[in-house]
Amino acid sequence: MKLSYPSISSAFPALCLFFLASLSLNSCALRTGTKIPASSDENLSTFYRRTIQLEKTPVSSPKIYDGGTEIRQAMMELIHSAKKQILVGTFLLTDGPFSRQLLDALAEKSASGVEVRVIGDASSRFVMETQAFSYLKERGVSVAEFHPYWGKTLLRAFERDHRKYWIIDGRTVLLGGANLSDSSLMDSEKGGNLDFMVEFDSPLAAQHLRESFVRTWHESKIFGDEQVSPQTFPNSKIRDEKIGFWIFNQDDIKRQPPFGLAMVDGLCASARRSVWLVEPYTFTNEGILERIRTLSARGVDVHLILSARTRDPRFRYASLYGVRDLQKAGAKVWMYESETTPLHYKCALVDDRMAFIGSSNINYRSFHLSRELNVVFDDPASVGAVRKVIESLRPQCREISDQEAQTYRKLPFALWWLIMQAAG
Repeated sequence: MKLSYPSISSAFPALCLFFLASLSLNSCALRTGTKIPASSDENLSTFYRRTIQLEKTPVSSPKIYDGGTEIRQAMMELIHSAKKQILVGTFLLTDGPFSRQLLDALAEKSASGVEVRVIGDASSRFVMETQAFSYLKERGVSVAEFHPYWGKTLLRAFERDHRKYWIIDGRTVLLGGANLSDSSLMDSEKGGNLDFMVEFDSPLAAQHLRESFVRTWHESKIFGDEQVSPQTFPNSKIRDEKIGFWIFNQDDIKRQPPFGLAMVDGLCASARRSVWLVEPYTFTNEGILERIRTLSARGVDVHLILSARTRDPRFRYASLYGVRDLQKAGAKVWMYESETTPLHYKCALVDDRMAFIGSSNINYRSFHLSRELNVVFDDPASVGAVRKVIESLRPQCREISDQEAQTYRKLPFALWWLIMQAAG
């Protein structure tokens, strides 16, 4: 694929700000977060309990949806099933042919007496698709815009709510990487993202995420009813309490250690044979590279699959610059080749016995500047679903050679890599 350089001159003042901020943020990449574990003889539960006081949450009936068609159908079914309340948190909230189906279904449910509330990040106003705040408001749905620019500190100026999650009737949770936007919801054959969402029943997880939703709601610019109603839901038991997920809700970027980084460190500490990371892109920093070096020194095979196609060229440029550094750290880097379908999975498979799915990218922003939501699991059926998808990708991937990676060590790539540390 021939690359054409994305324009920098038109946004030069803003890019200068991002350049300086990124330089500062990237320089401290190892001074925050958990201590990098060389290895761990303790199990994952003990690691997460010790580092961030996180316990497994009982869940039942986990289902993993792969791609826009399955995800859109699952969202529609959840809307139709709701009896009391639908809470939706999404990074991008946009209006298009596919997302309009869900927006209208939410509005109809609201008109029927079900409490429906949607939070979207302000980034929705800066993408090619039309933002949907106004449309939902006009249809009578309470909607809020998470607006980090209102913050009083420099850190808040860079903050985003990158989470994607649904809470239905205080019991069912759907989360992962899919936005309420056409790029996430259209068929992959038509150019939609390859993406994951995981659904499960868990009153405990739903309560925790509902409390987090309410806090975010009151931090946002609200269009509609100010107060979320104090809904009560039956505290019924779930079907199979033998299944448990670790749920990493990073809703406070000031919390140390960051939940996303602790999540990755626990998986790294537990790895013995192999790690497969699947990401649309990654913006390397010393913290990420040091973790790969540690794994490689322990004899763990590290593989990273990236996407040849991205929605904006700057993401691809910033990601390609770091490929050579990843190789030197010991990772094999693969490119998923598709001219039509962006790879948007955010997942990992560790030793074929643990996995994660969520909203986090492998970059500084997701670990330190964004609200993110991920789940780690060792449930064999769920791990098997992730393994199956990664295996299906591999025939369409090619390994990037050292020689090719060296061609990306040029100024335009380097500049976008630095800018995107904070901006991407």
